Amino acid sequence: MSSKSILASFIIALAALCVFSAAPAHAAAQAPSAPAATPGKAAKHVPRRPVTVTSDTMEAVTGENLVVFSGNVVAVEDFTLCSDKLTVRYGQDRDVSSIEAAGNVRIFDGDKTSTAGKAVYDRTARTLVLTGSPQVKQCTDVVRGDKITVYLDKDNAVVESNQGGRVRAVIMPDKGCEKPSANGKAPSEEALCKGSR
Repeated sequence: MSSKSILASFIIALAALCVFSAAPAHAAAQAPSAPAATPGKAAKHVPRRPVTVTSDTMEAVTGENLVVFSGNVVAVEDFTLCSDKLTVRYGQDRDVSSIEAAGNVRIFDGDKTSTAGKAVYDRTARTLVLTGSPQVKQCTDVVRGDKITVYLDKDNAVVESNQGGRVRAVIMPDKGCEKPSANGKAPSEEALCKGSR
């Protein structure tokens, strides 16, 4: 591979990362509608932060408009996502069309922890679709199904089962939420990912 093509691949990968972290100003107007918020609870409109991704390797596949991160992937935006592989697909207009995490997926968002074999994040609609033995845990409450769709701005989720399966929820009377650490600092993203396997 010539130094010119390596440089071109690097520039495209860097541009894709910039696009990956860009938030379209018109996203709220074009977002598909999600289920209505719980009565008495307004939907959260959290301003998006840039997405920071670290991994062992990164490959830009320019002909297919995607960037693939592999090995110990940690992605941080409004939540922390850990996985073995993260694929970012973008269109000709340089808008991200999908972000897919696969292999040992763990997601941390405040007192909520989700695990799955696969997660697809729609950044415009602010939804996470979890499949592959998905589970969402909040404090000591746990929900499992075949597919879990999490609506990040609505503070709710839809849990589905396939082929006659059943959804399972364990709701504890004592929530048992973890208290902040003695030093008042939250664990780093890397510590979250390494400590949750």
